[in-house]
Amino acid sequence: MSGYLGDLSASQQKSLEEFKGMLTTETISDEATLLRFLRARSFDTKAAYNQYIQTQEWRVNNDIDHVLERERPLDEEMKKIVSCSFHKYDKLGRPCYIEHTGRTDTTALMKLPQDQFIGWHIWNNERQIQRMIELSTKLGQPVETMVHIHDMTGASMSLRKTLNFFKRIAKLDQDYYPERMGKIFLVNTSWVFPVLWRIAKIFVDPKTRTKCVVLKSSELSKLCDYFDPKDLPEEFGGTCRCDNGCLPPIPKHMLEVKDNPQLIEQTIGPKKSFTYEVNCDNKKADTSIAWYFKATSKDIQFGIKFKAKPHSGWKDNENEIEEIWVEELEPITECDISVTGFYTPPCPGICTLVWDNSNCKWLSRTIKYHVMVSEVDSDEEISTNGNKEIC
Repeated sequence: MSGYLGDLSASQQKSLEEFKGMLTTETISDEATLLRFLRARSFDTKAAYNQYIQTQEWRVNNDIDHVLERERPLDEEMKKIVSCSFHKYDKLGRPCYIEHTGRTDTTALMKLPQDQFIGWHIWNNERQIQRMIELSTKLGQPVETMVHIHDMTGASMSLRKTLNFFKRIAKLDQDYYPERMGKIFLVNTSWVFPVLWRIAKIFVDPKTRTKCVVLKSSELSKLCDYFDPKDLPEEFGGTCRCDNGCLPPIPKHMLEVKDNPQLIEQTIGPKKSFTYEVNCDNKKADTSIAWYFKATSKDIQFGIKFKAKPHSGWKDNENEIEEIWVEELEPITECDISVTGFYTPPCPGICTLVWDNSNCKWLSRTIKYHVMVSEVDSDEEISTNGNKEIC
């Protein structure tokens, strides 16, 4: 059973009745609200009760019920930093928020008072809840969640600067707005996105992670599985053209931000290969390697090797550790197209990116490449990316 009103199992119904019995006339709320907290805590009645009471206290102490009676904090400042707006709703009636996240002026954002930025975010949350109520009446069906579209065009590692802001709003949403997110669409993802996502997802509730949908530029049409075209802006594959624009204009100084990195040109002789080594030896942080390259010929093959280094608990000497292919050499399927990817080693070691031209007996080939190394502070278990686990 889904755990929503009207779709409860016997045990879920019992938890709801227990929850209601723990509340007083001053703290009681409607069943749909109580079920949100129960779902967030896997129907653990005591945990749901504690979170619910803490939320009520937070709302009273911060006068949250009257937030929308005041102007949105930093309204004018944010218009100069990022293009974002509320925009219609999806096929399930969930109100939509759209943001050109990849074109955010992170330098300007970091200069804002963090508490006021949090206030801006709270105002947005409360407005979305108000829209849920309005849409419930308009559509004649309960609407309890929202959807987000984050356009990652132009995204770069500069978004890491905003990590503290992101951590705070992620925690606030998990603590005080449980089960309010329906879907998060991350669209027009660039080559650097996997590394950015690896950093960000650490602070996102596991349930919320399952609600994230990642779409490349070539996959935008899939948004129409969730939205009627008339309710989706043209730039995202819909047909909507609001009179004053579906979103505010992107700040002019952010329009010049390029998705693709500056490339280094490398010529590879016949029967030769070119390698790029990365020392992944930071014991205090996970290291992710991202690459972006173009090749002028399909003769070129690309692969990745990894050799672990001895570390705590190992008895092997370094020369006894085998170097393995974590991505076997594969030919480039098309010429002059962007090839991107990333890899996170499972432990300290040497990661070697290999471009191989040994199949060509007479001609040199050229690649243009960029390799980025990102260290991610995290207590999260290091991922092997689905490759062979070697240590």
